[in-house]
Amino acid sequence: MTFSTGRCTFILLLGASLLSSCGSLLGGDERADLFRFGVADLTPVPAAQGALPGPSVSLLRSRFPQEIEGDRILTTRGARALYVKNARWVAPVPDLFTQALVREFASRSPDVRLADAKGATKASYALQIVIERFEANYAVDGDGKTPPTVIIEGDATFFDLTDRHAVASSRFSVEEPASTNTTSGIVAAFDRGVVRYTEQLTDWSLGVQQRHAGAGS
Repeated sequence: MTFSTGRCTFILLLGASLLSSCGSLLGGDERADLFRFGVADLTPVPAAQGALPGPSVSLLRSRFPQEIEGDRILTTRGARALYVKNARWVAPVPDLFTQALVREFASRSPDVRLADAKGATKASYALQIVIERFEANYAVDGDGKTPPTVIIEGDATFFDLTDRHAVASSRFSVEEPASTNTTSGIVAAFDRGVVRYTEQLTDWSLGVQQRHAGAGS
């Protein structure tokens, strides 16, 4: 049993009987197939010839609740929760999420570089991300056979590193229905949800950075 401080909800990881109506999709696993998310577009973004290095944003360590910071695929139904059987992410969720966000920054604004604290030593800004929900949610009053909805929810705070104060903060939430109640259907919904979430987060961050830079010029 673990406790999620972000949701103030007990997450019970007790066995397949909690969500038995979902059939063999949920429960423990012996052999796991590996999946990833946030890799819809891997086309590299070319740098402009002769362009000067743009501003850097330092991505602080992202915060995830204990039940979703590993490589298991979490499903919930009310206060009950189980991991998808025989399926795991190819890497821990925070790592895949960070990679997806870095790619989104590079795609939507190549002149602004998002990097971790070590890679952005001369950054003027910093971005802190807190993810509270990253799950496939089944309706409480459903029959367990209806495809779940992927929910990604959290907060972001943008800092000015010249005086280390918070410039802006915002909350983001995405709901992406799965097309089928299968592992592949759920994974695809996570992928679409992450794309939507990182797009919103990137556009907001770039907007904050541009407004703040303009105000200080």
